[in-house]
Amino acid sequence: MFEVGKIYNRRSEIHGVYKGQQYGGIATPAQHPYVFIFTSDAGEEFGYSDGFGPDGTFRYTGEGQEGDMQMTKGNLAIFEHQKKKKEILLFESTSKGFVRFVGVCNYIEHHIEQRPDKNGQLRNAFIFHLDVFSQPRLSNIESPKAAYLTKPTRSKSLKQLRDIATSVTPSNLDAKEQVIYVRYRSEAIKLYAKKRAGGVCEGCGAKSPFETKSGPYLEVHHLTRLADGGADYPENVIALCPTCHRRAHYSIDSKVFNEQLAILALSIEEKSA
Repeated sequence: MFEVGKIYNRRSEIHGVYKGQQYGGIATPAQHPYVFIFTSDAGEEFGYSDGFGPDGTFRYTGEGQEGDMQMTKGNLAIFEHQKKKKEILLFESTSKGFVRFVGVCNYIEHHIEQRPDKNGQLRNAFIFHLDVFSQPRLSNIESPKAAYLTKPTRSKSLKQLRDIATSVTPSNLDAKEQVIYVRYRSEAIKLYAKKRAGGVCEGCGAKSPFETKSGPYLEVHHLTRLADGGADYPENVIALCPTCHRRAHYSIDSKVFNEQLAILALSIEEKSA
């Protein structure tokens, strides 16, 4: 239906086809088994600060502009999506009217914290902890549905790390166990990228600048803004030397450079698959 990493016109290609609320962060089309959620940097000044937490789960702020948030409408749709047999589809804003599809999410749990409403008044806000599945772009790759997920370590083989990084969380686990799966996947993808690189920057081809106790020093770069700091698929991460990593984030040509890196990462994975 939607392709991970592809950019869509929110009005015509999402709401024009599936309906649902055209404004705000959560859309719940009545005739389709989906809950669309949208994240953007623009909402941070109003208390809507989304991003990956230290455990690898994506922290998504619920809806409600004034006063304490209520477990109704869009918030309830996220909370009950498994019970109602609906998929949560996550999109991130790229430019006015356009969004990038990030992946399918599962609700794990939520907490309440103090966030400002649109008037600057502190209120209780729902922060949903979501497990994000950024499906592979390679058609010949399937995610392993492991019955038990092992802890990722540097001693694991490239295939073992890839299997952990791309595994699907079983639906019959409690919240604590689901978080462990998410954290292991987040750790595995970083170890995988570094092992795949073999001590050589995948951006410029230069050897890592120095050795550490854990091996050659390289930094793992995620190829979409939303994935920074969180789990992602192997073709969406790349191991870089510090110079290339800074270039990917701060240079004048960062957009073009990241596009080149994305093509390169996909090519590397196609060869190793």
